[in-house]
Amino acid sequence: MNEQLTKLQEKIKTLKGDKTVSSEGGVQGYNVAVTMMTDLISCIFVGLAIGLFFQKFLGTSILLTAILTLLGGIAGLWNVVRFAMNQDKGNKK
Repeated sequence: MNEQLTKLQEKIKTLKGDKTVSSEGGVQGYNVAVTMMTDLISCIFVGLAIGLFFQKFLGTSILLTAILTLLGGIAGLWNVVRFAMNQDKGNKK
């Protein structure tokens, strides 16, 4: 009985040490992808919203709206790159 318990404990230790067995890696990867896409899309929409606000209430041209939307996209890409770099640093530790 004691020998079987020891073998079972060894198997559990082996499986805990093997990261490929865990399905959490796929879920974590999905969460990272959703976070990155949310950051990108939200920055674009914030730039668009600010541009539309200026266009409607201050009477600016559509060119300013396009520029602010483009700047929002650039800011979103910058956030995605920073997030990915931080994730990469965390995985190397």
